[in-house]
Amino acid sequence: MYSDDTVYVGLLVLSFLFSFLFRKVKHKNVKQWISTIYGVIIVLTVSGLHIVHPIICTLVNSILIQIDKRRCHILSFLFTFGYLIFFRMTTYFGIPYPPAHTNLIQMMLTLKLVGLSFEVHDSYLIKLKTKDAKCDAEKKFKMICQPSFIEVFHYAFCYIGILTGPYFKYRTYWDLFNHNYWRKATYINLLVKKIRMIPTLIICYLATSWIFPLSEFNNDSFYTSTSLSYRLWYMYSSFFIFRTRLYLGFIFSELICIASGMGAYPEMTDPQSGSGPTKNFELLETEYSGKREAYNFDCIESIDIMKVETISTVRGATRIWNMTVQYWIAEYVYRRIPIKKLRTLVAFGISALWHGIYAGYYVSLCSVPFYLAVEDIYDRQYRNYADSAGVSMIFENIICNKRLV
Repeated sequence: MYSDDTVYVGLLVLSFLFSFLFRKVKHKNVKQWISTIYGVIIVLTVSGLHIVHPIICTLVNSILIQIDKRRCHILSFLFTFGYLIFFRMTTYFGIPYPPAHTNLIQMMLTLKLVGLSFEVHDSYLIKLKTKDAKCDAEKKFKMICQPSFIEVFHYAFCYIGILTGPYFKYRTYWDLFNHNYWRKATYINLLVKKIRMIPTLIICYLATSWIFPLSEFNNDSFYTSTSLSYRLWYMYSSFFIFRTRLYLGFIFSELICIASGMGAYPEMTDPQSGSGPTKNFELLETEYSGKREAYNFDCIESIDIMKVETISTVRGATRIWNMTVQYWIAEYVYRRIPIKKLRTLVAFGISALWHGIYAGYYVSLCSVPFYLAVEDIYDRQYRNYADSAGVSMIFENIICNKRLV
């Protein structure tokens, strides 16, 4: 019997290799069906009969999107997160608990389906406000065509990102099949750059796991015969093991996107993680045909490992960790809360709910707003009491730049 990690890594590697074949398919409809069928195979492989959970979620969201564009975003949010809670408590209803990989699939599906409902709702509002007026390029980009039942299923079960992410909008998915940005984007050098990081991460993971085996936490002697400082250091080292596993998942997910062409946009449109283009939208209307123009895959970038490991502020770290998911939380939770003082707490509360139902998620994530408040106080105090231009300059250049505002 293969371990969960072996299955997980094996599927990521296979998906990466499959992406080179997927890229060669030219016919739009054939390409779309291939991505969906392979995605269903992945879900069926790791979930078995538990595939019924993502199917139910997708079906209900498809219905909600069709029947009420005005309120589908609220209905989708309530149903999909409610179903995510039920999904993690199935044993209380006499239903076997789903496999760990199915949990990952359900988590990403929750973001995609709720995000799609928001895109449909926002498109409806834009059309409502600009009935006869001519839309500018930015509004045209933000509007999506009403997806049919089958198109929602295509988006939900696309093999790209189905296990680990990254989160990408329906508009980004639609662009992959309806535009040629991915054909013009150079990608081999970027693939090589990211692949080079994998051996280092594997070595770090194996070495740290050997020196600090996680099995020690199950031994009573670890708690009775060691000092508090050693246990804290051991905990920090264990967290490093956890991070290296996540880094490998992030890198493979980005490799799959890059190899398949997902998330390619002109550099001059300044694509951001999760969001896609943020300016010069008119370039997208003309297919951006300049031969010398550059493209990138910043839209699907999940993490910058060196920045995460070296950044010195909590606020900065939260913004560069799993950036596509951070975009989703900022766009569909934080900015939608009418009471500004509650935005941060609600955003981290939803993040905790998305991660799981265990108390540890809520203690750790919902305490971050308090860290941010203390950090902001320290920030202001340091600025107020900096007694020389040199100290202020150092503060601005070293600390503020790392906050990545």
